[in-house]
Amino acid sequence: MHRRLTRSTWGLPILVSVLVATSGCGGRSPGATPPAGPGERTAASADKPAAPAPTKPARVAELKRLLLTTDDLGSDYTAEPSNDDTKDDDVVSGCPAMERLVARIPRLQPVNQAEVWFMYGSDPRSTLKEELDSDSPAQLSATLREVRDTYRACPTYTVTSGTTPIRITLAEAVVPDLGDERYAFTSTFIGPGGASEVKRVAVRKDNITLFLSGSSALVDKHLKKAFAKATAR
Repeated sequence: MHRRLTRSTWGLPILVSVLVATSGCGGRSPGATPPAGPGERTAASADKPAAPAPTKPARVAELKRLLLTTDDLGSDYTAEPSNDDTKDDDVVSGCPAMERLVARIPRLQPVNQAEVWFMYGSDPRSTLKEELDSDSPAQLSATLREVRDTYRACPTYTVTSGTTPIRITLAEAVVPDLGDERYAFTSTFIGPGGASEVKRVAVRKDNITLFLSGSSALVDKHLKKAFAKATAR
């Protein structure tokens, strides 16, 4: 069975149209900073009762305020127009679990969502995309687990863009111990123009899920900064 792609920026590590043109919930990473232990809290933070975790979806305006900007990243980055990763004739095949996920995408969309794209320097392959989804924590958690389990079940699959098949290989990656739950995968795309790799990290904290994707070096460099800003409310 083949499933036609429905546009979803969070659900599938596809980026087919970009890659055709430009191709030529883990443990703590070794460099991750461990969370502070009880003895490391200040007296003020120990005495102050914790604020209740937000459960209602954040508004789109708030999500946009929490996205990274070029001021956060530096002068070498330029903001790019949002890019629709999929086309109407893109079809996924080769992994039943991925095909089932594609069919369920319309029912898994969050209540609110905001996104931004950046390019580093002048290389169109050096990109960084951030997306913030907001819904109830339970719904975000269920979606996160479903997508993660699908990635694990599909080490390889194929996306056919028009008449061009793109073979995609997924490999789970280490992700810092951030948020309430998380995952990270690298996707290798092999098509007529050669091979390209994209890293995608998802981290949920309360009622917001952060997705950061792009070149592995840029994702690793800016993940903690993106998470800190997305959860600074």
